[in-house]
Amino acid sequence: MSVLEYLENHLPTKKAVAIIDYTARHNCTLRITRPRKTKRGDFRQLGIKQSITINQDSNSFRFLFTLIHELAHLETFIQHKNQVKPHGIEWKSNFKKLYDYFEMDEEFSVDNYILLAVKSELKNPKACSGINVNLEQAFAIHDREQGILLDQLSIGDFFMFRENKYKKLETRRSRVVCLNITNNRKYTINRAVKIQRIENGFFI
Repeated sequence: MSVLEYLENHLPTKKAVAIIDYTARHNCTLRITRPRKTKRGDFRQLGIKQSITINQDSNSFRFLFTLIHELAHLETFIQHKNQVKPHGIEWKSNFKKLYDYFEMDEEFSVDNYILLAVKSELKNPKACSGINVNLEQAFAIHDREQGILLDQLSIGDFFMFRENKYKKLETRRSRVVCLNITNNRKYTINRAVKIQRIENGFFI
């Protein structure tokens, strides 16, 4: 499947073509990749060329939001090269500008709950996808695989994440301190990740 065909699974053809044209105009290669555990998308500058990769995602809302996030990096690089912060005010401004330029309200307004969450995030876009718990909760409603977010557990609850058993210890700003039951080490995990809760030894 070509990149254009993949975009057409999430967008009207006119908008999909507009995004392909936009990246080509800026000498940028757009690729769709298999889901990665550590990131949903990235932007790279490769000599005189640029590259954007976006994870495959059956959830159109999350996919499109990630796409605009990375396109904003491209726009910021075209304007300022590497002379500004990756997620500084210039990137935030371009995030909002490209969201409007590609008329994304039309796509997110299918679900008013998601539209409101997106509008709230656009006031001050975060550097990392998945940090805004309210936005992730809104997106998660449309995931094929349902589950709960780590943020929804109580302190002391047990859960499975990436085939490891943890205990939730402490919530910080955007992450949660958790105890790995196998090696007895503490880790910080994003509040918005999807997990499997364990209760009385059973997944629920």
